Amino acid sequence: MKILLVDDHAMFADSIRLLFKIGFRVTTVTSGADALMHIAGERPDTVLLEQALPDIDGITLLKFIRALPDPPAVLFLSGNDDPELIAKAREAGAVGYLHKSLKAQALLDAVEKVKQGYNVWPADNSQSQAAILTEQQSQSVNRQLVKELGITERQLDVLRLMVSGLPNKVIAKNLGIAESTVKTHVRSLFCALKVSNRMACHNKARELGILLDR
Repeated sequence: MKILLVDDHAMFADSIRLLFKIGFRVTTVTSGADALMHIAGERPDTVLLEQALPDIDGITLLKFIRALPDPPAVLFLSGNDDPELIAKAREAGAVGYLHKSLKAQALLDAVEKVKQGYNVWPADNSQSQAAILTEQQSQSVNRQLVKELGITERQLDVLRLMVSGLPNKVIAKNLGIAESTVKTHVRSLFCALKVSNRMACHNKARELGILLDR
């Protein structure tokens, strides 16, 4: 797995390289310009992004990254637990926001969750409670039926947002994936549920009892 760390704090960058030395290929850059150049050439799987950079702020850089074709997942890592900044990161398309005070294992777990297609966010907006909040799945789901239909967890995420009336572009932004990927998941859901449109997909999912509530 290829990880790009965008952070100009040398000590923190060294720690990240040591943490992800097994099973990961970590590259570090210290500016937004270098980050965009690396992403275009190397196409990392996940970007770990600091807000305070010498040439650009992290939120603006995130927006540039999200505008790229098939952009990587971007996970904010910051020493700032400002609720407004967290909200801006979510709105701009980040897949999560973690405080730098988290233990090493929590960061590893977060990156693994992102790799699996989940978002990871603070349980609340206080540093003392900065535990990872993953997208938990409701126990009411008929898991066996979902498995038999070949519907993945990520497709269930798309289904939740789709039946809420959100367009593909907004779904993509919420899940931190490409709009083309959302379209692929929607087609797969139509096929699995044997329907031809969103309303029928919604009705069929409820009929089968496979819709998840957040």
